[in-house]
Amino acid sequence: MRLRLGRCKEEMKTEIIISILGAVSAISLSIVGAWLANRNSIVLQTRKLKEEHYVSYMEALHDLGEKNSSNEAVRKYVFARDKLFLIASEDVILKMIRYEEDAVGKKNPLHDKYLTELVKAIRKDLKINDKNFPQIYLKKSRPDL
Repeated sequence: MRLRLGRCKEEMKTEIIISILGAVSAISLSIVGAWLANRNSIVLQTRKLKEEHYVSYMEALHDLGEKNSSNEAVRKYVFARDKLFLIASEDVILKMIRYEEDAVGKKNPLHDKYLTELVKAIRKDLKINDKNFPQIYLKKSRPDL
């Protein structure tokens, strides 16, 4: 009888240890899964925010190119530009400043080159891969302006 009791206690200890290990494993997996899901959600939200700011910037840049004497177009561009300082990558900011200093408002062959470099940097920041991205330029929507 004592032998049986000893085996029962030993079996119960083993079952308890297995149950505890199972519970700890389940809790650990739940925590890791929640952490990974939260991290992925933050990455997606950040990307969406960047997309919105980049689109806003390009719209403002387009309006500025079309109506560069308009105070409203300048105001919108400056506001969109300043928002990019919060969310854009360092490469995008450096290319944006270079584009502004060396090309905006100037007729030179480097304008389209700097604009293309800026857009490539934006696309890279958004994790959009390009193999042969063409040189781009701004086009007025109405030629009479």
